[in-house]
Amino acid sequence: AKLSTFRKDTLDRKKNAQLQQIVEKVSVAESVVKNLDEVVEPLSKEDGEEGSMSDEDAFALCDKISALSKEATTQLDAARSSLVLWSKDIKMSESNKENSQRIQKQIQEVASNLGKANKVSAAHELKYSSKKILSEAAQKSTAVEEEIKKATEFCAPLLEQGGEKFLVQNGAQTLAAVLGEHMRDKGTVVEALFQQIAGESDSKGISKDAFLSYLEKLPETIGRDEVQCSEARRLAIFKCIDANSDDYISAAEFQDMFKRRYICVKGISITDVLEVAKSKTVGKLEVGELLETQGAADKDPATGMTRIECMSLSTKTAGFVTVAGNQGTVYLEPVSQYAAFVKDIDKTLEETSKNTREVLTFMKVKEQELTKTAKGALSTEVKDEMTKLRSSISSAITTVDALKKKSMTAKAEFRKKELAEKNAHIEIREQKEATAVTEEVVAKIQEVTANVKKLEELAKPFNSIEGAALDEFETPASLTDSANCLHQETLELVTETKALIKQQQPKVAKAIKGPLLEAKRELIKMDGQASTAQKTCGSVIESMKKKCQSIVDARYGQVSSALRSDIQKRGITLDKLFEEVGNGEDRISEEAFYGHLQTLDGLSLKAEHCKLLFRHIEQGGMGKRKFLSFLQQYFVVVKPIAVTNEFEVSKARTVRKADIDEVFEVIDGPATDTKVGLTRIKGKSLSDSIEGWVSVRGNQGTPFLQEVEKPFYSCTEEIELMSEFKGENVSYIRTLKADEVLELLEGPRKEVFEPALRLRGKAPDGEVGWFTVRDKKGTVFAEVDDKLYSCSTSVAMTDNLDIKECKVVRKLAVGELFMVVEGPVEEKEANIIRVKGKCAKDDQEGWVTVKGNAGTTYASPSSKHYKVIREVRLQKKFASETAAEPIRELQKDEVVQVLEGPNEELFPPEVRIKGKAMRDGTVGWITLKGENVKPWSPYYKCIQSTQLYDSASSDGAAELRQVAIGETLEILEGPTEDGKELRMKARAEKDGVVGWVTIRGSDGKQILQS
Repeated sequence: AKLSTFRKDTLDRKKNAQLQQIVEKVSVAESVVKNLDEVVEPLSKEDGEEGSMSDEDAFALCDKISALSKEATTQLDAARSSLVLWSKDIKMSESNKENSQRIQKQIQEVASNLGKANKVSAAHELKYSSKKILSEAAQKSTAVEEEIKKATEFCAPLLEQGGEKFLVQNGAQTLAAVLGEHMRDKGTVVEALFQQIAGESDSKGISKDAFLSYLEKLPETIGRDEVQCSEARRLAIFKCIDANSDDYISAAEFQDMFKRRYICVKGISITDVLEVAKSKTVGKLEVGELLETQGAADKDPATGMTRIECMSLSTKTAGFVTVAGNQGTVYLEPVSQYAAFVKDIDKTLEETSKNTREVLTFMKVKEQELTKTAKGALSTEVKDEMTKLRSSISSAITTVDALKKKSMTAKAEFRKKELAEKNAHIEIREQKEATAVTEEVVAKIQEVTANVKKLEELAKPFNSIEGAALDEFETPASLTDSANCLHQETLELVTETKALIKQQQPKVAKAIKGPLLEAKRELIKMDGQASTAQKTCGSVIESMKKKCQSIVDARYGQVSSALRSDIQKRGITLDKLFEEVGNGEDRISEEAFYGHLQTLDGLSLKAEHCKLLFRHIEQGGMGKRKFLSFLQQYFVVVKPIAVTNEFEVSKARTVRKADIDEVFEVIDGPATDTKVGLTRIKGKSLSDSIEGWVSVRGNQGTPFLQEVEKPFYSCTEEIELMSEFKGENVSYIRTLKADEVLELLEGPRKEVFEPALRLRGKAPDGEVGWFTVRDKKGTVFAEVDDKLYSCSTSVAMTDNLDIKECKVVRKLAVGELFMVVEGPVEEKEANIIRVKGKCAKDDQEGWVTVKGNAGTTYASPSSKHYKVIREVRLQKKFASETAAEPIRELQKDEVVQVLEGPNEELFPPEVRIKGKAMRDGTVGWITLKGENVKPWSPYYKCIQSTQLYDSASSDGAAELRQVAIGETLEILEGPTEDGKELRMKARAEKDGVVGWVTIRGSDGKQILQS
């Protein structure tokens, strides 16, 4: 009972204690709410006092209100929870119910008061909390901007300055490394080198001028290209070494230049000497430990390992350490200021990016909070401000991202610059090589360009005019001469330039980068410039030529017509005129030609226009052939046109039609019939020598005639030269040899033939074949003879005419032939007709009855037999002029039995020309067959190298010079035969040298070709 009572008392005490705790919590909450009411009271007053409160006080008050509200809410929540638990654990007596209700009522009152206080503070708290959020956001935004600014400034050495200071440091380190190796090779020390550069007289150290001068000469002095650099880089290196910027490098600063720092990347021992085999360990390096060295790395001769003398900065232990093993293991790596700087850049930008994004997240969260709580105008105002701040942070993020991207680009560019700096000495060397390759070509191109400009300016006054202005231009020849000289000079320069380019190109043929590649491209470009210059010059000269040709075209017909009129008026020959104008020489000079033209009536000609005409006819003196060719103007018919008897078309009658390809020699004109606008010539047809007027072109521009050179032909094979075109009196004069040249005098003319008659027959000896009865010229070789009879019935041959008194000689068989030698005789008494005949078979003679008294025919003249009246060939094939095999010659009086025919054999017309052989002046006719002749030009091209001699015979002749393949020579005399060689006298177009040259060798091989 006592135990039960104890337990009950203990439980009651516990419950009372719990109840007391609940009451205390409610009391605390009530006290907090009262405190909250007091704090809220200033906010519930009118705006007078509220307006005087600062933002800082308001922010603090809001924080306090928020803290008290949270504390009161916490206490009330705890009291409610505890009361629920307490009510569950006890039996609800009346007193307990009263206590529970009392406490619940108290909790409700406190909660109600808390709600009132919160309601009073809510609007004001929202206002000031919004201001506080905006203030925090603005501060964070400002902090971000400042952070980005600092990051940008931190990155500037790389992003803005391109890492220039690090490049300079690399240059200083390269210089130190090269000088270290140089000192080691020469057995000298830093102090001695310092004194050498500074000079004995300068106690301050190495001056700027002394250092720059030394560094400029250093590559050549020590034979190390890698220390070759620009003047600007040399100055930058000086400033890098001159730490105190006093324009002098002190001994200490010079010593510091050689110091390098390394970091241990793999644990390694420090030994007392270079050679590992002889060394002792004096210390141990751990990963990450820093070392400092002043000398250059060296190799252990025994192991081949790269080692360096250095000192640990942490332990101050000095000795030799392996930089890299002979298997490639790396123990030490150089400490790079640039690498450390880049690492810091990456860290800075990453932190800046992270912080900026965190601020953006903060703003988004706060913006969402304000969206849930703020209402009305306050909400709009706060949101707008937060949007602006968030936008600035977004822009800041973009800026940071751009910095990161720019950093990546800058690092890539720096690597390129670093590599370029490292290879700068190679580029400088290659630049020198490239300059050596191109500088001479550049100078040539500049000369070429200057000449092209001069040529264009020189030709412009002439090339820019037309028509009457061109006719009045006084000095076309001299201007053209000057232009040609300049053109030739330019072409020679272009040739030299291209040859030089070709010579230089192999030096850069394998270049794939750098200055040598640029030189390679520059050579290609300059080659194109040279070609363009050549083309431009050619275009200018060609334009001048066309202008000159216009002048020549306008004067050509006038002068040739005037000279022909003079010849006709004076009644002299062309040969006589040439001799007269040339003063008996073999060539007419420009002066003599112009002098003679001045004597002609009605001809007005400017001196230089005459010079152009003269040169057009022939350069360097006018030879007889060219002079005659100038006066003997020829036209070929290109469209059928009438030949008339009068110049004026309205008064003329047609003589005949001119055929296509017919050639006319000009007798008069060309002249223009102004009434109808036709250009006409009076000409003589070479085909049939008919003379008349022919229109060169119609009044609508239709061409009927085209001017051509006087026709000459060259024999391609041996051809017979005949005395006449045709007829009984034709005789063969001589045989023209291959390559002989014929001047056309008349023709081509056609000879049309009648068809020949051919028979296939059987000769008396049984031979069968074809023979000609009548040839194409009308000559008869066999004919049907009415005295040749054939027996149609067997009949007797008797010895006497009288049938009653005769005796039979023999019987004639059917088909047997006999020749009538007497008769026919009619025997009236017997009423028969008899002939005396001679048998073709056996020459037996006798009388034969050809017609009996009853009208029976025993024999009659044969139509199937022909009698040969002149010797003719029996052939196996029908065609008479083919290479058919002959059987034999049929003799006169032979009788041939017809087996087939006679059939007509047709022959094409034969075309012949009348010409004069240039070799000896022989005139005659030749027949054109196939390609036995070809058009000839007086210009021969050398197709096999040969010699030019001073006389017609090569034996004992002096060689003037060698004629190269491709050279052109103009014939002056010949061709003539010299033994088996065909030779000619010619002038070389290249230099005007005149001499004798072989056209075809004694072995028949062609040397020159027309």
